[in-house]
Amino acid sequence: MRREKKPFYQIMAAQMQIPRDLSEGAVLLSVTGREEIFIENYKSILEYTNQRVLLQTKSGRVEIKGRNLHIAYYTCTEMRIEGVLESIHY
Repeated sequence: MRREKKPFYQIMAAQMQIPRDLSEGAVLLSVTGREEIFIENYKSILEYTNQRVLLQTKSGRVEIKGRNLHIAYYTCTEMRIEGVLESIHY
């Protein structure tokens, strides 16, 4: 069995107990009930309708489906989506 080598920065970040969202820019989702989702470390908005928001992240795509979805605010690295959340797919 062959073990995959991790890059040096990942080994150091693990040893220093630095969270992956900081060290690797991993996407971070915080969901509040069914009405709000806060997303950090996304790269771009691929699609935006009132029923679907599709985002590109460093590790892939994130799809949020629901009803009456709207982006309450966004910056180049974070956003808050409000509406009735029905599903989140990676």
